[in-house]
Amino acid sequence: MRIVQSFWSKPFSSASTDPGARYKAGWSSQAGFFYASLLSCLKWREFYGDVILYTDDHGKKLLSEQLQLPYSEIRTDLNRLDEYPPELWALGKILTYSLQEEPFLHADSDVFIWKKLPEALFEGQLFAQNVELNFPRYQDFMAMMTERFENVSGKFPLYAQTSDCYAFNAGIFGGSEYNFFKKHKEAAFDIVKANLDKLQGIDSFMFNMVYEQLLSFEMANGEGLDCRLYKSHMNEAFTDVMKFHVVPAFDEYIHTIGYAKRSNVMNEQIKYRLRHEYPVEYEALNRNMLLHGLALAEDIQDDIARFATLERLFTKLEALTGDELLASKFRLSPNVVIENDEVRYISPQTGCAETLIMEDWDFLLYQFDQPRSASELTLELLQDEAVAETFSPELLAQKVFSFMMDHCMYNGILEFDN
Repeated sequence: MRIVQSFWSKPFSSASTDPGARYKAGWSSQAGFFYASLLSCLKWREFYGDVILYTDDHGKKLLSEQLQLPYSEIRTDLNRLDEYPPELWALGKILTYSLQEEPFLHADSDVFIWKKLPEALFEGQLFAQNVELNFPRYQDFMAMMTERFENVSGKFPLYAQTSDCYAFNAGIFGGSEYNFFKKHKEAAFDIVKANLDKLQGIDSFMFNMVYEQLLSFEMANGEGLDCRLYKSHMNEAFTDVMKFHVVPAFDEYIHTIGYAKRSNVMNEQIKYRLRHEYPVEYEALNRNMLLHGLALAEDIQDDIARFATLERLFTKLEALTGDELLASKFRLSPNVVIENDEVRYISPQTGCAETLIMEDWDFLLYQFDQPRSASELTLELLQDEAVAETFSPELLAQKVFSFMMDHCMYNGILEFDN
């Protein structure tokens, strides 16, 4: 399988306060994007050998010549996009798809794997991460677009018939039906070119989602193509693909969707997992960022104590079996106070006092005044008939462990009892 990634540098370099833009590729800092790009490249190379980057001249200079990210090959085909405005950031991906002439997988640079993807995923004509059905903002945007935009008539027949918005999520996207990707590129560029005068004041993020993800689903559905999905179901918050806290023991795939790129927790996970798994490459990236003025020393300085804590957790998740992890005991951290259904703790990311208002699963935290394991809590919870009817013992145990690790790794409310 040919693994490709893409980086059109114009959106990255174009300062914008629009949350739908791709200034700094949507990350809260430029360094955050560089850490993610390196970790993603290294993880895909670990399991698939080569990663080919499609970019432009500036992207090649930045990522390859200055930062020396280890792509197997660099292509500058995205120079063709120079005439387009940076708001149209998905064009780089669409053009990249259309240039492939052998089975390929395009992985966004915010997608990370800890295991090869199942071979069955590649047995269809196309594949994608998942399908989104009527996810937020699609229907409002489509109602506006079909009324005001040119050159969209007939391109969205499923939406026209049902008012439902089906879209691929293209965190990973690819296949062997090369002509489909070329036709998708032509259709997407036709819509874009006809409506360049309408970009001001619209939801630019959703326009990109529509001409990339919704249009590709409509076209694939219309042609009756066999499309396989990595995830058969997905919630609107995409929490099912952002479980850093159980990787690699209980999950092997992460996609830091949109809002997660601005999360202190997600940025911390990427930075310190990169340092933990690839320390030589991490140090080289830091040196190159400083050498070329792409980051200030204080912006990339490590919190040594925090890294040590996370490295212990990373090591446990790598070294222990699933059963051993489920049997591991957790307790409340010493600085945590639970009172009146509120949890007061010190944020490990900021060092500031925080308060968690308890709801739903959070009430389990009352159980950790004494050391408890996921296996123990699961047995107790299954005594409730409604719980036993909803969850299998295996699924409930993994959900309880995920809850425990979430509060251990991300906010330090819980800690291992050893």
